[in-house]
Amino acid sequence: MPAATEPPKRRQPSQQRAQHTVQAILQAAVKLFAEREMRGQPEPTTEQIAALAGVSVGSLYQYFADRAAILRALIEQQRDAAMLALETMLAERMAAMPATAGMPGKEAARAALRAYVQAYVLSFGGYDDHTRALARLAWRHDRDEDAVAALRMASERIGAQLQALGMGALRVPAPAQMFALTRALFGVVRAASLERSPLLGSPALEDELVRLCWGLLQREPEAG
Repeated sequence: MPAATEPPKRRQPSQQRAQHTVQAILQAAVKLFAEREMRGQPEPTTEQIAALAGVSVGSLYQYFADRAAILRALIEQQRDAAMLALETMLAERMAAMPATAGMPGKEAARAALRAYVQAYVLSFGGYDDHTRALARLAWRHDRDEDAVAALRMASERIGAQLQALGMGALRVPAPAQMFALTRALFGVVRAASLERSPLLGSPALEDELVRLCWGLLQREPEAG
């Protein structure tokens, strides 16, 4: 699939006032895109975005060639925020893992996998109506190469976290295992998001994703 051609921004916001204008445009766009996505309404026009941002349409076009360019900037922001949220939640949950020290090895390992699954679903699926609307917007409009880049970055973070855990019940994932794991989670969360499935974020779906991760990562007993 050929890469989509992205209209470049027309002016780089080098001055403080210009940066303020760009942020006002993006904040207005986030609000309008999310609200209309939640209501199933058509996406906002550049005129509507400019009006909410308190700028003229001419000023908007100084920085964004068209609505598609604004949407691309929003998707990049959403993906960056999702990756940051994933890393933050993983770090917090893994820092709390000493509380599982008294657990048997398998229970502690499953707790670690559950922490990862929860962080992944919240980061890329959203945790309330607003963030879920933005997640759907990103899934629907994201370019293939950007999605793959996000997957690769997530894979690196996950592999590093699992290796740092050093749990005997989990094996450090090989590239093929990590590929299968991340693509499986990617597909499930994407489908649940786009289908507006009530299972997204539910304990039932979380349990199944943990089982999926466990099946790929549990250490096989040594032959004796």
